[in-house]
This record gives sequence, structure tokens and C-alpha cells, in this order.
Amino acid sequence: MKSLLSRLSLGLSLSLILLFGLQWWVVNAAVREVAENYVVTRLVHDSESILTAISFATGQMDVDQSSVDVIYQKPFSGHYYLVRSPDQSQQRSRSLWDKDFPAFQDTTQAQYLPGPDRQTLLVIVRDYRKAGHNLRIAVAEDMTPLLKQLEEFGERYALLSLLVLGIVLALQAIIAKISLRPLQLVIEDMRQLELGEVTALREEVPAEIHPLVREFNRISQLMRERLERSRAALGNLAHALKTPLTVMVRLEDSQAVQQQPELQRQLKEQTDMMRQIIDRQLKRARLAGVSMPGLNFEAEKEFRSLVEILEQIYAERELSIELMIPSEKSFAGDREDMLELFGNLLDNACKWARHTVRLTVRDIAGLVVIVEDDGPGCPTE
Repeated sequence: MKSLLSRLSLGLSLSLILLFGLQWWVVNAAVREVAENYVVTRLVHDSESILTAISFATGQMDVDQSSVDVIYQKPFSGHYYLVRSPDQSQQRSRSLWDKDFPAFQDTTQAQYLPGPDRQTLLVIVRDYRKAGHNLRIAVAEDMTPLLKQLEEFGERYALLSLLVLGIVLALQAIIAKISLRPLQLVIEDMRQLELGEVTALREEVPAEIHPLVREFNRISQLMRERLERSRAALGNLAHALKTPLTVMVRLEDSQAVQQQPELQRQLKEQTDMMRQIIDRQLKRARLAGVSMPGLNFEAEKEFRSLVEILEQIYAERELSIELMIPSEKSFAGDREDMLELFGNLLDNACKWARHTVRLTVRDIAGLVVIVEDDGPGCPTE
């Protein structure tokens, strides 16, 4: 599964790319429309000027060239007109030279048509009535220079948009990382919780993850309380069973039981097993002390406390229990479970040792504990 940061970055990036692409298209379309409307307005003005220059003094349609803008006189100037009357007589601008005015559609909408000298013309057509005559005037202007400028504008604006988009993407990536920083703090708190350095996650987090952190802390506290109650109950149960066990041990030596050797043997096996279980639970409670259960095991401190208890238990044997532990070294692990495990190992070593028991702790890819004694050891078979 992709990380939350990757998903946010991808979603925001795609949204920004789409948004910038859309605004680039809108801006270019708007600029082009403004430019075309400006040209159309000018062409309408020119068509009205041409209408003013038309007369029917001789009975025929005539255009006074002196009243028309001089640009319509220069060959292939990019400005052209065509005046057509109902009797199909027509007058065209001298700027067309020997070319025909391009065929246009019968519409009032501006239209692009190919013109002379590979020009791209914007043509407008207007109908007028003068001196009792219906006239149709078509005026055209070469859009090639303007279209080239619009194309250059689009390219420059695209580069500018890409630059701004890159900056915005970088900023949103930084903002996303900063916004997700509280999640990293929660991860760090979990690591500290694993090591037993804290008992709960900090709840000064964004509102979106506060319910999750709060519920995690509640469940963690509930589990600690259940574990503590369970261990306390085991200790109490062990204490409660000592009295019935004592009665059963005395019952082993009673005359009635001695008369039944098989029953006495089975009773002794069961009482010995019960005694071992009770002793183990009581020893665990004694080793754990009154500390709260945690996930951080401070090796040097806990092992030294454990050794002091064992030295008291085996004081009459004058054993030497040596510790080789890196100072102030702690490991992730339940304190009570670790004390039970290594307490049993050291207790067994003390039972069989002649003079010396050695415990060595090595920090090699985790926790490595070596318990040695100078006892007889296990049989080779």
C-alpha cells in the first residue's frame, strides 16, 4: 500500500496539473477572443467607411477610392474588401491586385479563410442598404502576424505556468510533509513506548488522528491493568494454595496413606509438582517486586537486583555470581517475563554451581545473555 504522503502528493499534483492546464487553455482562448473581437470591431468600422465611399451617381455602383483607407490600395497589404450588389456587380479593393476575394459563407459570424500570398484572413460580411440598393460588403484582414504573436504568447505563458506549477508542487510537497509530521511523532512515541520510556502516546495531535491515539492509549492502559491483575491473581493463588499443600504433604506421612504405597507415591508426585508451580509463581512475584509492568528491561539494574536476591537465597553456599553487562543498557521486553526467564536460569545455575556463576550480556543484533556455572554439567548421553 502506498504511503499517505505519496497518495496525498499524487492527488494534489494531478489536481494542480489539471488546474494549471485548464487555466492555460482558458487564458489563451480569452486572449485570442479579445484579439479577434478587436479585429472584428475594426473591420466593421472599415466596412462602414467603405459604405460611405459608395455612390450611384452614374447609375452604376462606384467606390470613391480616395475616401477609403490607403492600406486597401497597397497590393497584398493584408487588408481587402469586396462590395457586391444584387445585380451581381461588384467592386474589390486594389490590394487584391490580380487575386480574387476568397469565397465566403453567407453568415454574419467572423470566419477564417485562406487569402493571397498564403495569408490567413479573418473575414466579416455585412449587409447594408443605400440609395435604394441592397449591398453586401465583405472586409478581410490578414491574421498571420497576430496569430504568430498569440502563439508566442501561448508558449511563453506555458513556460511561465510550468515554472509556477513546479514551485507550487514543491511547496505543496513541503506542506504535506509538515502536515504529516505529527504522524512521525506518533511513531516515535510508539518506539519509546516499546522501550518503556513512556507509558502512553502524547495526545497533542491533529484532530483527525486524535481519536485513534486516544483509543490506543485506552487499550494499552487496559492491557497493562489486565496483565497486572493476572499476575497479582497468580501470586495470590500461589499463596492461597500453600496451606492446602501443607495439609497434603502431612497427609503423605499419615499411617493410612503409608499403608497404600501406590497412593502415597502418586500423592507425593502431585504435591511435588504443585510445590514447584507455587514456588515458581512466588519467586516471580518476589523478583518482579512492586514495579509496574513495562516493555523496557534495564539489564544492569535488573540483573544486579536479581543477583542480590539469589545471593540471599544461597547465602550458606557462598557462591560468587559475576556480572558482565554493558552499563546503562536497556532492551525492549516485558520486565516480569525477562526476570522470570533469567531468574529460573540463574536459580538453576546456582543449584548446580560449585563456586562460580557468570552472567554475560552482549548487545549483538539484539539481546544475547550467556549464563555459565562451574557445575558438573549435563551427562554426555
